[in-house]
Amino acid sequence: MSLLPQPTARRHLRRLEAIPSSASVADAVDTVPLERWAWTLVWLGVLTGGINLWGFWWSSPVTVALAALLVLAGVAGTAACWLTGSPRSAWLQRPALGAALASAAVPQAVMIHTRTFYSTDSAAFDDVSAHALVHGVNPYTASMAPAARLLSVPDHYWTYTVTGSHVMHASYPAGSFLVDVPAILLGLDHQVVDWVDLAAWLLTGVLLFALLPVTLRWLAALVTITPIFVGMFGNSGTDAPFLPLLILAVWRWDRFALGTAAGPVRFMGPVALGLACAVKQLPWFCVPFLVVGVAVETRRAGRRGAPVATAYVAVVVAVFAAVNLPFVVWQPGAWFHGTLAPFVDPLVADGQGLVTLATHGLTGGADLGLLDVAGALAYLSVVAAFVVWYPAMKRIWPLLLPVAFFFSARSLSSYLVDLFPMAVVAAVTVAAGARPPSQPRPAVAAPWARLRGLLGARPALLMAFPVTGVVVVSLLAFSAAPLQLAVRSVRTSHAGRSLDAVTVTVHNRTAGALTPHFLVNTGSSVNGFWATASDRPVVIGPHASRTVTLRPPVGTGVPQHGARWLVEAYTSGPRWLSTSPLIGWRRP
Repeated sequence: MSLLPQPTARRHLRRLEAIPSSASVADAVDTVPLERWAWTLVWLGVLTGGINLWGFWWSSPVTVALAALLVLAGVAGTAACWLTGSPRSAWLQRPALGAALASAAVPQAVMIHTRTFYSTDSAAFDDVSAHALVHGVNPYTASMAPAARLLSVPDHYWTYTVTGSHVMHASYPAGSFLVDVPAILLGLDHQVVDWVDLAAWLLTGVLLFALLPVTLRWLAALVTITPIFVGMFGNSGTDAPFLPLLILAVWRWDRFALGTAAGPVRFMGPVALGLACAVKQLPWFCVPFLVVGVAVETRRAGRRGAPVATAYVAVVVAVFAAVNLPFVVWQPGAWFHGTLAPFVDPLVADGQGLVTLATHGLTGGADLGLLDVAGALAYLSVVAAFVVWYPAMKRIWPLLLPVAFFFSARSLSSYLVDLFPMAVVAAVTVAAGARPPSQPRPAVAAPWARLRGLLGARPALLMAFPVTGVVVVSLLAFSAAPLQLAVRSVRTSHAGRSLDAVTVTVHNRTAGALTPHFLVNTGSSVNGFWATASDRPVVIGPHASRTVTLRPPVGTGVPQHGARWLVEAYTSGPRWLSTSPLIGWRRP
């Protein structure tokens, strides 16, 4: 018989069960040693940030002083993690966040200040669009030709299409350049987009710190100084402005289902989501999950889900329209063409997903249209998983959403990592998905009841169709390419350091004439489409072969010794990528 009152006994039992049997007495008293190690890693990041900043000593004496200060702060902060009474102390956490922000911002600020060119065409387009709007010109009809002057070697940075050209128009919703307009009006006229993006990333770190529980705030600091994010958003990556908005959109997003009980703050989620969708297209893919989730949460509360979900969508659409409607009215066709460009323009393959098997010469090519279908099916698979396993998926769906982009023809690294900050907030701040035992199961509408009866006790059968489709379509996408390429010779100059020409034989395996457009991937970058000396289209008849000598559009260095390189050929009918076998480069 317990000598303690029953509730107290149960509470002590749970506390003892939480301590491993091998734990020492010190571990039983101090339950946060892992937090100390986590904050130690943050201060280590600050220390290395100071060391990296030391490399920019040439920029300013202030930089030298800041580098020394960050190094000293990193050493002192590391010790403070173990000397302070609790790693949850504001006296430890807030200085750590400030130091992390500084170690992320200062080196990037030096590089932005001293850099005279953007590193992506999207940043250059945003710059041109914002300046055009300030001068009263519609960004969606304005010429993007001035963007060439904002890029060091424009051919390195254009977004190319399989038709042999490149994108030369505004390609995002209006919010992408509207966020830069205030900076221009305030007088900033140098690398405006980079400064705004860096500020947006720092704001993302502050929001993570504010919204995460005190026990996990070290995660906000670590994410803020993660190299892939700092390098991307301080170096012409233009996705940062929608990240704070997505974080607000998923922070306790399930409260919208509470109705008036949640108060006016429940509208913050759909408003933030609408603004995020008005900046870039990536947030669009989050909308179905949140709408379905709101509907499910409302039904779990015993009310009809459709009206509440409709209200949520209405707010998102209204906010998106408020930002973009002036440009739709201004020139509807231009706005639709620009905003839907990533979905309708026949872009070349790119990214770190499945398509890399083709772009790096392992499969001989890929049907880019089928890869897009595979990506769409993968997206439907994640949505279906969200519905089928809702209690488990409710908080982690942002972690799985990048799977859809992995299978598409364009799976850029930003698509695969951008959603991580919002995934952290969703996983921590959204309530668990299990229904309280005392709450009755809501009535199921007739169509859903029939579907549940059809699937029986195996709802995972619903997943079998899209998942099987992803596998089958992906395999078909890498079937025989329409063109067979074989490199015959190369010509170099400048003591073998410059690649001047590549001679390749192309065989058409199809029954129709094809007009390929050629890229040469030397392992470092693609410098634009290569053409013949006459600059005329290369037309290859049905089942015919042709040997052509291609010349680069700009100066191109040879591959590194021992590196592998290849020739790519794009066709628009069918929309295929065909590649030569990988070729090892040897110095002459």
